[in-house]
Amino acid sequence: MAFVRRTNIHYKTVYIEKKHIEDSVEAAGKLSKKISGFIREHYDYLLSFDCVKVYYDNGQIEVTRILSSVFNSLLENVQFRKVIPSDYRLFQVADMICTLTLSELKMINHMLSKSELTFFQDERTLKKNYLKPMKEKEL
Repeated sequence: MAFVRRTNIHYKTVYIEKKHIEDSVEAAGKLSKKISGFIREHYDYLLSFDCVKVYYDNGQIEVTRILSSVFNSLLENVQFRKVIPSDYRLFQVADMICTLTLSELKMINHMLSKSELTFFQDERTLKKNYLKPMKEKEL
């Protein structure tokens, strides 16, 4: 968290609720629409960079396909890099942001596990020490 607070980053998390989705095609479509909507909304910002680099560990082949097709169809200056998470601090930050986003969703739905509550101490501490500083960097 200290590294995140000091680093000049901006992020956007994209997620879908799987419980309302019938199959993987529907899930891929919803995820693609959310990612493409984000790119369109921030198109000028993304074009301000010489190159947009997408770092992914290829953990889920369907997500790899979605990222590749959406980014390559909407942006000209995209490079994909396969990473080993332990080698890239920013990849670790992205993983932490995704984990905290999931924790926030679980907190909202009153589904935090005992181990999560033990780690964060309580919901107030989760909000104050983790979610609030993270949200300040959201696009």
